[in-house]
Amino acid sequence: MLLAACSAPGDASPTKTSNSYETVLEAPPYTPITRLGPEPYTPTVHDRRWQFADRLEHQHLPMLRRLKAGEIGNFGGIEWRWADGPQSGGLGTVTGIVYFVNKPTSSLRRYTDNTLFQPARGDFARTDQDRVARDWAERIGQDIASPGFGNMDAPWLDIRISRNEFEAMRDERGWDVPTNLILKVSHWAEPDLPAVPDNLKASIRYLPAETVLAGPTPDIATYDAIVLRDGCFFIDEDGEDDPLAMFPLGIGIYRDDEGHLAFRSRHSGQTTRLARVGSRMQLGSRSEVSDPPDALIAACGQHRVVTVNSLNQAAGYGGVWHAVKENAARDGLNEAEAMAQANACLLEQEKLLADNRLRGGNAELTWCEMIMHIPPTPPTLPGTG
Repeated sequence: MLLAACSAPGDASPTKTSNSYETVLEAPPYTPITRLGPEPYTPTVHDRRWQFADRLEHQHLPMLRRLKAGEIGNFGGIEWRWADGPQSGGLGTVTGIVYFVNKPTSSLRRYTDNTLFQPARGDFARTDQDRVARDWAERIGQDIASPGFGNMDAPWLDIRISRNEFEAMRDERGWDVPTNLILKVSHWAEPDLPAVPDNLKASIRYLPAETVLAGPTPDIATYDAIVLRDGCFFIDEDGEDDPLAMFPLGIGIYRDDEGHLAFRSRHSGQTTRLARVGSRMQLGSRSEVSDPPDALIAACGQHRVVTVNSLNQAAGYGGVWHAVKENAARDGLNEAEAMAQANACLLEQEKLLADNRLRGGNAELTWCEMIMHIPPTPPTLPGTG
């Protein structure tokens, strides 16, 4: 899409329509490379609890192996059940619920008196876990539930909708899920931040998002800008038939510290920076939505709707930092000099791409050299060296 002739090059200021909905066609990218290393990872409470329980299982593995072998047809698996509290560095307390089909207490106490483990009656043994878990995943719907299995664990279903939504479905359909088929509602399905905060509701007509967490998708990278036109989000593709964009569950919008609209995770503990509206993004795999939400079409009109699965900034995406580090070593630059050189090139490249996209520019792009690949020396053939 081209801007009107009066639009100033590089003008990223949002505009308001007569209905007060916002339009953002262009925005400056964030500084592409800010560190020559991967983003630091801080484990979530969910991750830390899983690691803690995994260590407990390994600590008690000899006993658990004897139990598993001695109770074939009776043992229904272990559920590591947590209670919130200050213990274990804020993780809380954990109990290993050990399921048996018959005589739970006497079955467990034949192997251990450790109160970490508590007996409970299960509805099936682990010898039937594959059939039970897969049957229930199919009954619930494989777009919502997928089975999982562990070494000593009771089998589980990963649930890709919120707990409230699932419980409403269970009540409506009368599902009596077996006791030791554990329902694991992903914390990613229950964001704690709004999709559109109150201070932006007058600017945005509709932010369409999936209601189910995405399953496996093709691992491909695709690039385009997502823009806001009169309060509606479009993928600014080549040509005039731009589709409305639909986003993954857990994506929201906010106004960043410099006043630009930007995407963000709706999980307050997830601080990974996403792209600004109006900038070029890595959108991952895309698929056309055959049955888009009625509310989206009512708000934004009859258009194609395409769902994306990534909203990372294009400039600096991926492992570019590694290439910059290699170039710094090759050219004798310190890290700050190498990042400044790479960022200047990447930002100039994005400016040229935006000019071509919005203002009919036809400048020839100079792709930034991130790393020099030196081919290996060809082998010497016998008798020719």
